Amino acid sequence: MFTIDASVHINALNPREAGSAESQLCLQRLVATRQPFVSPTLLLVEVAAAIARVLDDADVALELTRGIQALPRQLWVPLNDEVAEMAARLGAQARLRGADAVYAAVARRHGAILIARDQQQLERLSALVRVMTPEEVLANLVG
Repeated sequence: MFTIDASVHINALNPREAGSAESQLCLQRLVATRQPFVSPTLLLVEVAAAIARVLDDADVALELTRGIQALPRQLWVPLNDEVAEMAARLGAQARLRGADAVYAAVARRHGAILIARDQQQLERLSALVRVMTPEEVLANLVG
């Protein structure tokens, strides 16, 4: 099971960014191999806002967000009291930004691997949550 940080989705949607092709391929392979996802509902907000800022087009941003929302085998996790408390704890322990801590909490709560492009998540969470880059996932993915 995987939790995919917004940084990977946004990177996959921007071919001008380094690593975009690998992020796209990682997402495609995970879907093709029928891997389950567990995602905070915050993902939809982060992707829509980031894409709208970059493209200056809210309609396109919302359309791309609906595509993410429609990914198969995905469990959506709201930011409830339990997730918020775990995110606060992980955020404080690892000195993360708030949204990054929410992804870590969702991954940890569900025993998922967090896939991220964010360097702070990759470096600071390694002792608390299993975290990998899209390239590492591709190298280890069987199927």
